Amino acid sequence: MSLIGEHHERRHLGPIGQLLMKGDDAAGVLLTIRSRLAETGRVTVNLSSWYVEPSFRWFAPRMLQMASSDENEIFTDLTPSPETNKLNERLGFHTVTDCTLFYPLPLAALRPARARLYPLTETTAETLSSETREMLEDHARLGCIVAILEAEGQRHPLVFLKTATKRLPSARLIYCEDRQIAQRHLPAIARHLLTKGRLALTMSACEKDRHAGGFAAHKFAPIQVKGAWDPHIVNETYSELVLLPP
Repeated sequence: MSLIGEHHERRHLGPIGQLLMKGDDAAGVLLTIRSRLAETGRVTVNLSSWYVEPSFRWFAPRMLQMASSDENEIFTDLTPSPETNKLNERLGFHTVTDCTLFYPLPLAALRPARARLYPLTETTAETLSSETREMLEDHARLGCIVAILEAEGQRHPLVFLKTATKRLPSARLIYCEDRQIAQRHLPAIARHLLTKGRLALTMSACEKDRHAGGFAAHKFAPIQVKGAWDPHIVNETYSELVLLPP
């Protein structure tokens, strides 16, 4: 919680959540983790850690509706329960990913690479916008793996969250402007992540992405979004995945 509070205070993003009050006591809580998209500056609100006492569950839909009512903001739910999934749909959310792709990195690294990755410290001020650089620096401080992918004459910022999959040290792709870029240049990404001690890569995707290699598994908790959202982007930055580490 302290990381979320520090992030909101530093970026002037207001309260970190909402409380459902029963007199002087809290009967429910919902975290509303805000950030600004580096590309547009639009505020994104990641809904997380929603809990309402059983005797007040009748008010839960109204609580969620009020929390996601601002038409000027984009709302995301990265880990909805099956019940929340259905409620989100009634409130205007739509599913943007419904499976997870799993890539064993030693195998991917054997393929020819047509790109290279280098650390953020090797980029010049002109390479990235100040907003993108700030986002990358924030996530590097939070322990993520941050790199720049240089391919086809362009530079693409990437952020990976250090995780474990089947007890293997792995990395989850949490930022890429187009997941197909990461899929096309997986060999270069694999070689870079192997030097960081990661043995597997995962990324959220859709069923239609099964042809992109790796192994696809149905995702118990699909990612849902309310508001304008680029279906190709991977953006799980400033979320509970990063700011509420297990």
